[in-house]
Amino acid sequence: MQTIRRSYAIFVESLRVLAQDKEILIFPLLSGIITIVAFVSVAFAGHAAGFVDEFQKGNRALSYIALFVWYFISYFIVLFFNVAVVHCASIRLKGGDPTVADGFHASMQHLGRIAVWALVSATVGLILRVIAERSKIVGRIIAGLLGAAWSIATYFIVPVMIFEKRSLGDSVKQSTSIIKKTWGESIVAAGGIGVFIMLLGVAGLIFPIVALFFSPMAALVALGVTIVYWIGLSIVSAALTGIFRTALYLYATEGRTPAGFTPDFVQNAFAAKPVKSSFALSRG
Repeated sequence: MQTIRRSYAIFVESLRVLAQDKEILIFPLLSGIITIVAFVSVAFAGHAAGFVDEFQKGNRALSYIALFVWYFISYFIVLFFNVAVVHCASIRLKGGDPTVADGFHASMQHLGRIAVWALVSATVGLILRVIAERSKIVGRIIAGLLGAAWSIATYFIVPVMIFEKRSLGDSVKQSTSIIKKTWGESIVAAGGIGVFIMLLGVAGLIFPIVALFFSPMAALVALGVTIVYWIGLSIVSAALTGIFRTALYLYATEGRTPAGFTPDFVQNAFAAKPVKSSFALSRG
């Protein structure tokens, strides 16, 4: 119950921070739109180049090349806008007033790092895909576990990458170090945000269900409204996750509670050792 209460409080406090800078929502919105446009463009280009015919002939090598290209493009798009979210959240959590231009400027400034990390992510994604396909059920389980471990280890990779300007290897080590200190709470909190968003999403089903009692057309219209509502929730969820992730990162590196968050909730995110002493050990 204590964990649920903290997760809910973190969800609400992240929502309050977002309410002060609603323009942050433009980044996950654009990320989704551009990803869809990119997917359609890649699919059309692949069809025009005759790749579809090769796929049907079982050309596995070409399939993997196409998949790698798509992974790189999609990861690059997501990372580009995640950097903007984290940078704007950092400005707000430090008492500033961010603008959309601040987010885009930060993303453009770190374009090289974003491209390199997208390349790494695409490589890891392709390797996991190969493992999953080659070993059937066992391979899917192994790929799922490795993918989860990779996602957890790189949870703080974006703030580390843009604020500390470390090398690629050091960035992963630093992200892993922070996740060890925030072990449990960072994952639970992120999951908690997802759970509350999911509950709100399920609640949206009430509209088409009720409308069904009136007429099929009313239910269809209500379903369309619900889909738009779900898209909005996914955008809010991405922004909230970025905000809280940034708050945890700032507390881990600066030792003070970011503006907008209750000290107890953020401090409870860390393992037994005091934050400052544990950081001193990791740096010493």
